[in-house]
Amino acid sequence: MPSRNNCLKRFSAKEKFIILAVILAVAVLLVSEFWVIPQIFHKSTQVVTPVIGPFQPAAGYYLPYRGNISRIFVVSANVSSGFYPYPTRSAVGPTPGPPVVEKGEPCVIINVTLHNDYSAQYPPPNPIPVPGFPGVAYVFLTAEIFNGNNEINATDLTQVGLFPNSWSFVSLNSGETKILSIYLATASKSEITRFEIVPIYIGGIALP
Repeated sequence: MPSRNNCLKRFSAKEKFIILAVILAVAVLLVSEFWVIPQIFHKSTQVVTPVIGPFQPAAGYYLPYRGNISRIFVVSANVSSGFYPYPTRSAVGPTPGPPVVEKGEPCVIINVTLHNDYSAQYPPPNPIPVPGFPGVAYVFLTAEIFNGNNEINATDLTQVGLFPNSWSFVSLNSGETKILSIYLATASKSEITRFEIVPIYIGGIALP
């Protein structure tokens, strides 16, 4: 018959196992509390339905670029509130992270109509002659939104989560006109009273 001391030893080992299991369970709950739940909360609080105030968007001008005036002409531009139309994306990295943008989340939509006035005689920066398509230009844009003179913090969602950039992009042949859309998310509840189109890159070579 097992001695009383052996029973106590076996019981003590069992107790230690139970205690260890409880500690591990608590650790998992703490990780969920301080990592998973904040990630969900962060996502839900970083996006609000934008409030668009009445204003007249600027249009009918050439985009400035690197201290010069480009030959990319802004025919018109308008802003509205809407929803992100593209698939849900996660952050770029070796392991998948929480979504950085979800399809259908509210956002600011800025539609810009652009016309390319570059030509073979007036090529864009870094030109590469393309037979039959002289003056082709690659344009990467983002936008800034404001309440009065105060810039509203916003994230460009257009290509977020995709390497290497998060900007809206369009290619234009000489004399061609296209519409480019920019999608911005903001956690601010401030009314948007104006916006500015910000050229990231204009050139005859596409960014990688």
